[in-house]
Amino acid sequence: MTEFAHSTTQSVCPECRQKVSARIVERQGEVFLDKWCATHGESSVLVSSDASWYRESVHHVKPRQVPLALQVENFQGCPESCGFCTEHRQHTCLPVIEILRDCDLRCPVCLKGEANDERMDLATFEKVLDTLLAAEGSLPVVNLSGGEPTLHPEIAEFLRVARQKGVAQVTVSTNGLRLLEDPMLRDVFAENGALVALQFDSMRDEDNRILRGRAMYQQRMALLEILEKEAIPYSFVATIARGVNEDQIADLAELLFTSKASTLMLQPVSLAGRAAEWDTSRRLTIPDVVAGLAKNQRLKREDFHPLPCSHPSCFAMSYFVETDDGIWKTLETFLGREGFLNLVTNRTLPGLDSEGFEALRLRMYELWSAADSADRSDRFLARLRDLLRRLPQVAGDQKALMAIGRSSMKAIFIHDFMDVHSMDIARLQKCCNPYARTDGTLVPMCAQNVFFGG
Repeated sequence: MTEFAHSTTQSVCPECRQKVSARIVERQGEVFLDKWCATHGESSVLVSSDASWYRESVHHVKPRQVPLALQVENFQGCPESCGFCTEHRQHTCLPVIEILRDCDLRCPVCLKGEANDERMDLATFEKVLDTLLAAEGSLPVVNLSGGEPTLHPEIAEFLRVARQKGVAQVTVSTNGLRLLEDPMLRDVFAENGALVALQFDSMRDEDNRILRGRAMYQQRMALLEILEKEAIPYSFVATIARGVNEDQIADLAELLFTSKASTLMLQPVSLAGRAAEWDTSRRLTIPDVVAGLAKNQRLKREDFHPLPCSHPSCFAMSYFVETDDGIWKTLETFLGREGFLNLVTNRTLPGLDSEGFEALRLRMYELWSAADSADRSDRFLARLRDLLRRLPQVAGDQKALMAIGRSSMKAIFIHDFMDVHSMDIARLQKCCNPYARTDGTLVPMCAQNVFFGG
C-alpha cells in the first residue's frame, strides 16, 4: 500500500491515555493519524476523508501571533504547560467561559460528561474577563457555556458585567428550554444584547433522541418564532454524527439562509465526555461535512476554506452577503481567495474594523473601475456599498458594528474537536478557541476535554 507521511507529532494512546509518538499519513486518498504505544501497540484514526482537502489546507497557515500576556512562563511540555504558555502560537478569537456544570438535559453527545453543582461566582467571572483583557487588549466576543448557562441564578449579572467590561458580543450556548419558558430571561438577553447560540442538530426527533435524549424539534421551532418576534439575535450549533444526522447538513444550511440566524456552527461528534463510549465509526471529518453542505443548492465545496489563524485541521468556514434580489454570495466571490482569507483571519466578522473596512473599500473601487470584469455583480456591490456607507457612522462602537455585521452577513463554520483518538498535540499550540478557567489560565478546548477532565 502506497503511503505518504505528512508530518510527525505526538498524540495519546486511546487505551492508557499516555502521550505517544504519532505520524500524519496519507493512504489511498485519505489521511490518518497513526500512533504507537509501547504497551498497547499500534492504533490509527481517520483525520481527513479527503487527502486533497488536507494538502490544500496546510497552505492556509497564518504566522504566529502571541497573546499580549501569557499565564505560564516556564514551558515544561505540552499539554503539561497549558495556560497559555510561551510555546502557544495563536491569540484568542473566541474564548469560552463555563459558568456552571449543571444542566437540564443529559445529552449522550455532551463533551462535559456528568453534571454537578459547580458554579462560577460573579467575582471570579470578573477576574476571568480581566485575564482575557490582559491577554487580548479587547474582547469583541465571549461565549458563556456550561452545563446549561441559562440555569445560573446570576446570568443577568454576568451579562451586565460583560457589557461593562467592554465585551461587544456575548454569546450563550444553550439548549433553549429555559428561554422558551421564561419571558423574563428573554428580556435579560434583549436588554444586554446577548446572542442565543442555540443547539439545533436535526429536524427529525429520532435524531434528537439519539443525540440529546429527547424530542426537541417543535420546541426549537417555537423558540425561533419567539426570538424573531422579540428581536433577540441567535445562531445555530449542531453536533453531527455519522449514521444519525449527517444527511441533515444541507437542510440546516437552508434553515440558516431562510431564518434570521447569523451563523451555523457544525461540529462533528467528538468522542469525549458522555460520547467517549461511542464507536469511532460515528466520527466525521471536515471534508465529510463540506460534502454535506455542497448538497445544498446554494453552496459548493469551493466556498469553504480552513480558518488561517487556527490549525488548518480545526476549522473551516465561509461568509456570505445577500444581494438585493435575495441571492447569497460568498465574500470570496468579491475579494478573491487570498483577499478573503486575509480579511477573515483573527476576526469574528470580517470587514468590521479599520483594516478590513479599507480592504473592502479598495476592492469595490477596483471592481467598479473594471467595466468588463467577469466577477462584477452590481447587486452584490450595491449591498456592500450600503455596508460601507453605514460602517463609518458607528466607527469605534463595537456593539453597533456587530449588529451591522449580523444584519449584513451570514457565516457557516465547521469545528472539528479532537478526542483521545484524534488528538494531535501540535494542533493545541494553534488553538484560538480556549476555555478561560477560574485559575486564570487559558486552556485549548480539546486539551481541557481530553487531558483535564472536560
